[in-house]
Amino acid sequence: MKFYLSALAVATVVSSFSTYAATESFEAKVTVQNAVVLTKDNDLNFGTIRAISDPTGAEQATLTVNPDPAASPVTSQDNPTGNAASISIIEGGEAGAFSVSDVVPNSILTISDPVNTLILPLAGQGLNEPDFTVDAWTYFITSGTNAGALYTQGTPNLQAGADGAVSFNIGATLSTSSNASSVDYPDGEYSGSFNIEVSY
Repeated sequence: MKFYLSALAVATVVSSFSTYAATESFEAKVTVQNAVVLTKDNDLNFGTIRAISDPTGAEQATLTVNPDPAASPVTSQDNPTGNAASISIIEGGEAGAFSVSDVVPNSILTISDPVNTLILPLAGQGLNEPDFTVDAWTYFITSGTNAGALYTQGTPNLQAGADGAVSFNIGATLSTSSNASSVDYPDGEYSGSFNIEVSY
């Protein structure tokens, strides 16, 4: 009789544990974001200048905007010895600025130079009017792990911080026309559209 009661108790315990199991379905998911979020904070501005082009296009005067905001001066001019072309600064320019966000924390990013180099008058270039070109792109890291350093193309050092963000400035050199022209630069705002790429 005692054995029967013990066996009954064990059976009751086993039965009570097996009747309270539950199941629930769930999803497994992942979001892929390979693209870098790149935001323009401000455009590259070469300032206000007096510009004279060489009518033959043989000589070019240049104007350089340094991407380092602490540089002195930020805008500098260089005129050829022949002085057939010249640039004089009336008002200094300002580097372009960009912010990168939502990238892998502490990741290294690469900057690809813009491929377009031509700046034309806003309304289009007139007959025999000189134009400008832009090249010699330079970059200065303003936030992130390597803030305060120039960006190096050969060994990229644009490194995001622990928050997955980094920012940088862009500078470049503006040159007077290398084409023959028969008239002076008309007064007005000259502009061109450029694309910059940041990637892993």
